[in-house]
Amino acid sequence: MGRIREDQTIAAISTPLGPGGIGIVRMSGPKSLPILEKLFRPSASSWTPISHKLCHGYIVSPEANCIVDEVLAVYMKAPRTYTREDVVEIQCHAGYAVLNQILDLCIKFGARPAEPGEFTRRAFLNGRIDLVQAEAVADLSRAEALGLSRISAGAVTGRLSERIESVRQELAGCLAALEVAIDYPEEDAEIMDQARLNEILEEKIIRPLKALLDAFERTRIHRSGAAVMIAGRPNVGKSSLLNTLSCRDKAIVTDIPGTTRDIIEARIEIGGVCVTLLDTAGVRSEPDPIEAMGIEKIRELAPSCQLFLWLIDVSSPLRGSDRAVLNMLASHRQMPVIVVFNKIDKITEKEADTISKLRHDLAKISPASLDWPYCLISAKQQTGISRLLELIRQNLLGKEETLPEVAPNTRQKEIMEKCLHLAEQALDALKAGLSPEIPALDIRQALDYLGEITGETATEDILEQIFSRFCLGK
Repeated sequence: MGRIREDQTIAAISTPLGPGGIGIVRMSGPKSLPILEKLFRPSASSWTPISHKLCHGYIVSPEANCIVDEVLAVYMKAPRTYTREDVVEIQCHAGYAVLNQILDLCIKFGARPAEPGEFTRRAFLNGRIDLVQAEAVADLSRAEALGLSRISAGAVTGRLSERIESVRQELAGCLAALEVAIDYPEEDAEIMDQARLNEILEEKIIRPLKALLDAFERTRIHRSGAAVMIAGRPNVGKSSLLNTLSCRDKAIVTDIPGTTRDIIEARIEIGGVCVTLLDTAGVRSEPDPIEAMGIEKIRELAPSCQLFLWLIDVSSPLRGSDRAVLNMLASHRQMPVIVVFNKIDKITEKEADTISKLRHDLAKISPASLDWPYCLISAKQQTGISRLLELIRQNLLGKEETLPEVAPNTRQKEIMEKCLHLAEQALDALKAGLSPEIPALDIRQALDYLGEITGETATEDILEQIFSRFCLGK
């Protein structure tokens, strides 16, 4: 993305392409209103654009003299807009042809196509938001689960920026005190209260940075999501479970063993986390060549998963194929496992005895299995599913019930780690009685790093990297 020119007006489709109730074409820049006036025919006999007021009418192609679509249009006068420039939004029907026709008309009459993230970049460059808020806008736009949306909403409103700004001000105060001590070394004892500086570094800088880094760890799974692999021998109900959990017929279900040969994915939300369920090929002790390829894919994907669901058919005794599944699980000893006893609708009233015997048989194969949580379900009849979902949530999130109010993203976290190291280094230098020039260097560098988070000292390369990840129209 090149340097933004204030005299240019940009336009883009701001809603996803595809069937939907509404589509929006957005413009930002000085020509936004003049372009709208050329294309918009109000349904009222007269029309005077009033800022932030929707108006009903039609988009008309001036050259073809034909109506493109019935729309609602709104003009928003700077600076009370997202970009702090004049902004126009045209709300039309969501058809691909309609949206593109309106966008083409906007470009034909003076706008240019917006680059990814250019609206938000203009908001940042025009001082409406800082870089922390800009990144949160991107996260909020991509959020597939409640957890990430809540974290991002906290950053969009500026709460994370406030925490960072508080640390920045304390660092600036420490640096000012040290610089005075450097300029007037003979009066050092009088003008620099070292005990107070130590306290500020520990309580106002190091502790808050550690708290933000801890918040990142607590919310890591909300940002990255989780992969949960459903494993088991053929025909134990893996595909049925995938369909039940995802509430869709993602996988073919038959009574014929070995129906699933490839990995089938479905995305669901559990406990505010976006979870990718992986339905896998049935594991046999002696697989055929195609099944062997499917099992190899399981081995490739397993290290990137956070949890295994081991499905066992309670209506039949354990087999050699179950041992083969266990051997595969054993090769990933650090991976949590939930034992899922499926098809409880097929067993008799002596359910407890059946499950007890199966668990006893499992323990003979692997004593560790006694420590694995388990649940009883019928994927076919959707019995016990709520209990299974709760076990999955507990395994992925632990006992964490509430999200931190704010948390940094990965880029911000890496910079905060550098700031923390420099602050601790400065504190050690002060405690060791070293010359104030030494901690001053560390604190000055820490301030520069914090500026990279908020955007004050971010380079063009950093901005390019961040805004290139945005979607068009945002």
